[in-house]
Amino acid sequence: MRCVFWGSSLGGLENLQTAMRVCGANVVVLSSRLRGTVRLPVPSGRHGSTVAPGAGADDVLRGLREQGGRVDSRTYVKLLQRCMELRDVALGERVRDHIVRSGRQLNVYELNTLVKLYSLCGSADDARRVFDGVVDKTVVSWNAMIAGYARLGRVKDAFTLFRQMLDEGLEPNTITYLTVLDACSSPAALEWGKGVHARALDAGFVSDFRVGTALVNMYVKGGSMEDARRVFDGLVKRDVSAFNAMIGGYAKNGDGDQAFEVFRLMQREGTKPNRISYLSILDACSGPDGLAWGKAVHAQCVKFGLADDIRVATALLRMYTKCGSIEDARNVFDNMAVRDVVSWTVMIEGYAESGHIEDAFGVFAMMREGGIQPDKVTYMHVLNACASSADLKSGREVHSEVERAGFGSDLLVSTALIHMYAKCGAVKDARRVFDSMSERDVVSWSAMIGGYAEAGCGEEAFEIFQQMKLQGVEPERVTYINILNVCVNPGVLDLGKEIHSEVVEAGLASHIPLGNALINMYAKCGSIEGACQVFDGMSRRDVITWNAMIGGYAQHGCAREAVNLFERMLEERVRPNSVTFVGVLSACSRAGFVTEGRQFFTSALRDHGIVPTMELYGCMVDLLGRAGQLEEAEQLINDMPLEATASIWSSLLGACRIHGNLEIAERAAERCLMMDPREGAVYVQLSHMYAAAGMWDNVAKVRKVMEDRGVKKEQGCTWIRIDGKVHTFVTEDRSHPQVREIYTELARLMREIKREGHVPLTENVLHDVGEQQKEEAISYHSEKLAIAYGIMSTPPTTPIHIYKNLRVCADCHSASKFISKVAGREIIARDASRFHHFKNGVCSCGDYW
Repeated sequence: MRCVFWGSSLGGLENLQTAMRVCGANVVVLSSRLRGTVRLPVPSGRHGSTVAPGAGADDVLRGLREQGGRVDSRTYVKLLQRCMELRDVALGERVRDHIVRSGRQLNVYELNTLVKLYSLCGSADDARRVFDGVVDKTVVSWNAMIAGYARLGRVKDAFTLFRQMLDEGLEPNTITYLTVLDACSSPAALEWGKGVHARALDAGFVSDFRVGTALVNMYVKGGSMEDARRVFDGLVKRDVSAFNAMIGGYAKNGDGDQAFEVFRLMQREGTKPNRISYLSILDACSGPDGLAWGKAVHAQCVKFGLADDIRVATALLRMYTKCGSIEDARNVFDNMAVRDVVSWTVMIEGYAESGHIEDAFGVFAMMREGGIQPDKVTYMHVLNACASSADLKSGREVHSEVERAGFGSDLLVSTALIHMYAKCGAVKDARRVFDSMSERDVVSWSAMIGGYAEAGCGEEAFEIFQQMKLQGVEPERVTYINILNVCVNPGVLDLGKEIHSEVVEAGLASHIPLGNALINMYAKCGSIEGACQVFDGMSRRDVITWNAMIGGYAQHGCAREAVNLFERMLEERVRPNSVTFVGVLSACSRAGFVTEGRQFFTSALRDHGIVPTMELYGCMVDLLGRAGQLEEAEQLINDMPLEATASIWSSLLGACRIHGNLEIAERAAERCLMMDPREGAVYVQLSHMYAAAGMWDNVAKVRKVMEDRGVKKEQGCTWIRIDGKVHTFVTEDRSHPQVREIYTELARLMREIKREGHVPLTENVLHDVGEQQKEEAISYHSEKLAIAYGIMSTPPTTPIHIYKNLRVCADCHSASKFISKVAGREIIARDASRFHHFKNGVCSCGDYW
């Protein structure tokens, strides 16, 4: 046979020589460097196969037919290797049958190759049957089978086979250790990997830098960076792959400082970083603190000519977006000579996550205009941009495009659609997408639970959560965080406690965001003690943890505890943010800590560089107003660098009502109504003040304005959960099935508390009637009805939890204190402002609310 080969390098010739060694062909080489005819040697006594690498299945079979029975073992091995390249088990079995028909059994080399073929094609059990049939197994045989198990993810089988190899007295070689360590490179197999490490150490293989590097990789992928570092530090020889493994491991663990330490060490030792090194170290740059490092790495990439590499350029793009420098990211993007779908997607993602939604849509439009077809990840980030901006119209348009592109059934895209619809308030559309999914993973279940939680559909969220578990899908961290967000709704503390138990059983209690969600849940469900226990039990905390606990104390009126915790936070060098100061100022406001509040406010702006926000000023106005410093509060509003909102003026109005200052109240009400003429609470507050002052003509005028403008007063309502069912009451409510018993119980309670000294507070009744009629008007407020129902429906000594949509009135506050005493019950009431804990005739707020 005569073959013609055109090439420009000796490497091509060498490859051809290897390929044709079993062919016995004359090769004419047409090359700029070497011309001539090369006769490749034919194995002694055989003619050799006419099948070369690159041939198809037909060529393999034709070669077998042409050779008949004149094929040697070496050729059979080559043919089986070609079957491996083709991933064709059936073809390999025909080669095996040809060997058997030739009148002999397969030798160890052919069997080893057959094991590799089966395992490579996913037939591990067939590979094992062949392996078990090998009488004189060599190290290569064991390595082939271990590698097969490793390739198919059957780690336990690979490790067990490794142990069996040792038990049978066969000494592993370097390839064995490299293979089994690769198999053990996962968190689940870490302990097995440690066993292999111990054996390699005893056998003296750790000094082989390849095995050492494999150990580093194994520990990195197993999540044990401390063990990886110990091995790494003990390596006599370190190549670029060992450095890359450590840098990449630290980057994925969020330890940028250690990643950069190894990166610097690499350069000090004279090991030249390659593309993988730069991709890994760029992954370690995240957050504002990593920007300087990222720019230094960028400079190196430019210096060594890697900045034009599309993968490196995309990594630079991602680094800048993660570090918060969207302008630098756009500069990199605009200077890229070539962009692929990944680089376009990263730019869209960066804009979406930094809040530049219009820019995200703009890049998406440019991408399509440039003829780049978005992939499913692109659509996922565009849908996230729609979710961030609550742009339902654009979200529906993208959904239609997703369907046309054929990604409608994709798991990732469907989950993004659920998230988008839920964030846009279209939870029914989210559910339709969810129900249409042919397969769901824990992320899609979690997204649906989160969507219901955000929409306030607690029962539906719990229903989905239960369905998920019934279908055998194990909840993960995000699932629990989403369902805990449902538990912050009134009356579900017991459910929250059940979820907490599940979190502990699942071994997730040390997860910081989960701990934060638990603190938030307990605080909002009225159990500040439960929140405290979670906080104290956390081994690690972030600023959100501290904020959640400080805010919880503030909600429950525990001002001194909130201030002490804030000071402890500073001692532990945790940097406070604006949310921290809002929490501690709210606590000061609810306890009248004016001096401390002023100090914290000044410190926030002067010492901690907090950018002034409306929430921060709102807390300070509330603090001063509640303390009676109304003129100072009004002056602060007039002097603040931000345009005051209606809510800030409303806060001042509420303070004026507490202290009876009509003059400032009228100015505050006027400013509120200039911004929102239909805000019913403003009219109600002013009416209460006029009524308390006996100015009934003004009360009538306010009512007339409300009628003319079609403004409705928000109806006060209180709800209580008994045996898993929510019962809602309004003033003088007679719709409850047990209304007669409730009114009888309430009448009994009112008689008892009057005997204890309760005097009805009627000054805010908005009717010019007699005292008796005023007293009757406030006797059947919604919170009193809810408390009466709670007392008659729950066992003695059980705490009663009630929730009101408006601020509790003065009379109900006083009555609740007396009821807690005569009934021997703790009453935990959550109103629109805070929690009140009534116990033994005293409220936790100290009557300062």
